[in-house]
Amino acid sequence: MTFDQVLPELDSDLLPKAMDRATSLGASYADVRLEATFSEYTEAENGDIKRLDVATGTSLGVRALAGGAWGFASSDVPEPRGLRSRLMAATERAVRHARATARFGPVELAPVRPVVKDVPLRVKREPWSAEGKKDLAASVTKDMMSVDGMGLALVELGHTLFDWHLATTEGARISRRWLLTDGSFQVHAVGPKGAQTWWRPFGAAGGLELLRGERDVAAIGLDLARRAVALTREAETPPSGRTTVVTTPEFDQLLVHEVMGHPSEGDRVLGGESAWAGRAWWSDKVGERVGSDLVTAVSDARPIERHKGGYGTFPYDDEGVPARRVVNVERGMLKEFLHSRQTAAVVGVPPNGAMRAMTATDVPIIRMTNTYFEHDPTGPSTLEECIEDVHDGVILGESSIPSIDSIRLRFQINAYEGWRVRDGEVVGLLKNLALLGSTPDFFRTIRLVGNERTWKLMPLPNCGKGDPMQIARVGNGGPVMVGEGMVMGVA
Repeated sequence: MTFDQVLPELDSDLLPKAMDRATSLGASYADVRLEATFSEYTEAENGDIKRLDVATGTSLGVRALAGGAWGFASSDVPEPRGLRSRLMAATERAVRHARATARFGPVELAPVRPVVKDVPLRVKREPWSAEGKKDLAASVTKDMMSVDGMGLALVELGHTLFDWHLATTEGARISRRWLLTDGSFQVHAVGPKGAQTWWRPFGAAGGLELLRGERDVAAIGLDLARRAVALTREAETPPSGRTTVVTTPEFDQLLVHEVMGHPSEGDRVLGGESAWAGRAWWSDKVGERVGSDLVTAVSDARPIERHKGGYGTFPYDDEGVPARRVVNVERGMLKEFLHSRQTAAVVGVPPNGAMRAMTATDVPIIRMTNTYFEHDPTGPSTLEECIEDVHDGVILGESSIPSIDSIRLRFQINAYEGWRVRDGEVVGLLKNLALLGSTPDFFRTIRLVGNERTWKLMPLPNCGKGDPMQIARVGNGGPVMVGEGMVMGVA
């Protein structure tokens, strides 16, 4: 696949020249990101095509340190021939903005070795064509509507190509080309026990070769339709009470995201970001126990086989820092936070590759990556083995809606579905249930964690953070885990 087919040719040799200009204007440090995208998405509802969107865009953003403070300027680039003028104008504005805010105190950056790297696009199967998208979307939603009880089957699917470049005054120069193949389902079913709506994203960072097995679009659609209908016919809402709780990877996804990932972000830890429940209750508790010995949570963006297709997988962040494995909680003890170069300098640790922006026109902020609970190598291999010793409990299935307090200490994570367990056996289907608790209280009860075969990493495309809001794609998940907690039914 060649980017020349759909993306404008970007003169990335202009970026070092802009960095030279920033230095000549008095910047002690500057970086520039340049990005071009092409996206094509289609949407079908109940077998009919509703829309086909095609969009292209080129944008850039420049950060500059001058007088010890940050300045930032960005611009869209409607035509490639206008890149030079817009790039130089943004560079000059960024330096001027930095000088205007210098009175607020000096900013220091942790040192990094400048990287010069070209990361090419490698996919085995190219995205669907426009006609292929329409045919698949219409076919999948038509098949879903054949399930008795379905009232709505909606799917969006498509792909986005990215051509991304970074240059810094320190000499870093990175180019990366990558592909996102993704979409989402929304279903609505009606039955004798009420109505059920379900939304689920799917996708992978890569080509169509990754959308197979549990990521296969047709299989996801039919399975989701059948499960939603079952909730309207067979499921009960659980009574409220403390019980044995079994979390699945599908529930771990939102649990680890909300109460491990976000409060591990260094800007929140240091109090520099507080929008959208943006503080962290454990800011001063590194080295203290926050869970049982079986609880380990990591944020790992490295492009390794285990993370293949993961939304939080990348080789370098938006500051040019290489991706690495960050151990947030190790055997129940709080260990590491996610850092930018700036927050790393404040704390006195190396930066760990957590800075990302929604687009080049947005300021990079600290974001979780592939953040997940680790498995126990000695744990059981299946869900059935994990519940063998559960006398009376609840399995929490796919998560739906979170609610957390302002410091991410107390949480409520809802699930579309669950199952009642008695004497090691599944005895009933549950719907619209929630786990409530506080982070340390719940995680200290974890007494069993499944092995690698129970572990999954899943895509979450709509992680919101910042003000103005930025949406990021991250990977979340984990293994099957068993503990004790408060479960309640929700409307």
